[in-house]
Amino acid sequence: MRIKFLLSSIIFLILICGTSTISISANSDLKLNLKLNGVPNSKISVYSIAEGKNNLIKEFPIVQNGENVLVDIPTKYLPGEFVILFEYSEKATAKPQKAERMIIMNKQNIDFFANPKYINNPDSSFFNKGEIENTTLAGFAKQTMINMEMLDLLQSFLLKYDNQESDFYKTGVNEFNTRRNAHNSWVDNQLKDYKELFCSNMFYFYYVPDVNWSGDSYQRQQSLIDNYFTGMDFNNKDILRVSYLNSWMDNFVNKYVELATNQDMITDLFVEAGQKAIETAKTGDSEFYGWMVDYFFNGYESMNIQTGITMLEQYTKDPNCKTYKRKEIEKRVTGIQTLAEGSLAPDFSFTDDSGKTQNFLKYTTSAKYKLVIFWSADCEHCEATVNELYNWHKNNKNKMDIFALSLDESDTEIPKWQARHKELSGWNHILTKGGVNSKEAESYYILSTPTMFLIDSKTNKIISSPSSFEEFLIKVK
Repeated sequence: MRIKFLLSSIIFLILICGTSTISISANSDLKLNLKLNGVPNSKISVYSIAEGKNNLIKEFPIVQNGENVLVDIPTKYLPGEFVILFEYSEKATAKPQKAERMIIMNKQNIDFFANPKYINNPDSSFFNKGEIENTTLAGFAKQTMINMEMLDLLQSFLLKYDNQESDFYKTGVNEFNTRRNAHNSWVDNQLKDYKELFCSNMFYFYYVPDVNWSGDSYQRQQSLIDNYFTGMDFNNKDILRVSYLNSWMDNFVNKYVELATNQDMITDLFVEAGQKAIETAKTGDSEFYGWMVDYFFNGYESMNIQTGITMLEQYTKDPNCKTYKRKEIEKRVTGIQTLAEGSLAPDFSFTDDSGKTQNFLKYTTSAKYKLVIFWSADCEHCEATVNELYNWHKNNKNKMDIFALSLDESDTEIPKWQARHKELSGWNHILTKGGVNSKEAESYYILSTPTMFLIDSKTNKIISSPSSFEEFLIKVK
């Protein structure tokens, strides 16, 4: 078990300044001036990464070496983080290469002189003189690396040393705590000094939590969990605009998962992590509180952790919780209660191979099971499950009849489904009308794909809703 000091997201921002001037803007769009150097030409794309999404702002198909391009940054994305993507070839016949750079924009227009081959080298890619946000973050990153180097060294020693009662070990613990306290105090001062800058919202992630060095490995891990939110300001909703927030929370969940000794414990620990994090965020800003609920709903939904989704229902009833997922959570909770194991599967109609319309509940088969799977040919997550299921079914057709309900509905999705479903012979294929809003999806409370329901063919009662192909195999053995 090691404390991992996550600096990679800011290390590449250590830069030097150039020699031009800047302009200050307020309550208006900003200008990002890019100058390409070092390669013959490049495609350049600029994205905002607000709300965890890549929002394309401007794309330049071809920019020549030495050429400047100007990008208007809309106010709705400010302040915030932006990604500049370079796709270039050093020779006309060479395979294109990609280089990516994250920058911050707040109140200043920015000039960025970029050499894609050395995009994070301050001798080759740098900002104009007087640039504040990225330069301040670079200084923070540099000192943080120095602090973390010594803390990491001490931590490695303490975790491996075999005599916790020795004076040598106790001296190491005292040294670690002294340096940890000094680092955290330094972070506090940085937050005070640069509170007007957007980049200061990234400083919160680099507090170092306390560790119970006298405990065993489990107790040490538990102390990291208990102290994980050290220094975080849940009243500061500007932190919600920082893209690293998701990774920071992923790391928190992983610390819980590391406590698991078997697969069944992972689900319980994931739910426990959610309740602890939400209760902590609940004491802060209502938007941060709501964001935390949404974060865990997305995780529980993707893994079909029904106990977690049900746990979240209590927060949807709290008017102080500004969750964007309130209706989805309530819908899923209703679905979980309605489609519990042993309940009758909802009915739907389909057309069989002979062209005859049939009802699912009246459909008879000698197979032991019916499987209903909601999927989309345009869904990357569906592809692996569908392929594994199809390969299994080819050798087990006597065990199961499969009903594949597609939620594809757009002009680009339906042609993909038309081509793909022909490759999945032996299944009953249904193209729903309305996709996720179709009557079939509504009756099964579908919010994402793929979603499966294993059903007893004789009684039409739900046996389970496996969240993965591996779980499906366990249920049909």
